[in-house]
Amino acid sequence: MRLAVLLILSAAAPLAAQPAPSAQPAPSQAAAQSVPGPVTVESYYRIRWGSFWDFMEIYRQHHAPILAEMQRLGFITAIRTETPLTHMAGDQRWDLRVTITYRDGNAAAGSDPGYDRAAAEASRRLFADRDAHLAAETRRFAMIEEHWDVIVAPYAE
Repeated sequence: MRLAVLLILSAAAPLAAQPAPSAQPAPSQAAAQSVPGPVTVESYYRIRWGSFWDFMEIYRQHHAPILAEMQRLGFITAIRTETPLTHMAGDQRWDLRVTITYRDGNAAAGSDPGYDRAAAEASRRLFADRDAHLAAETRRFAMIEEHWDVIVAPYAE
């Protein structure tokens, strides 16, 4: 997900902020450029029928604590988890939306090495039994029928 965010953020940078064509950085350098200000990403999950509560239990035990630690460390400024009030049909259906506001584009996109280091340290500290943690996360991912991310921006009239 964070790689997709990085690519979208790089493409969405204002044209005025881009250097002249002859001075364009290499693609890998451009991808690492900082996107100022907070970035909000909505992650949608369509979960296999009958697996929602199992998915949520694993999410609460194995993923939410890492997100909470990243928020405590300041990489994430807000986390909101929601489910739809009504049901939807077919391709439009989503079962869980997790909205995360990152402090900046680098934290959202994975180009901040401090984020990855802190997340790995949090994972090691929170889950001493690494094999059990990875097995639980593998089970959680197996329950996902489809997942997509949407980067959102405030709309000003």
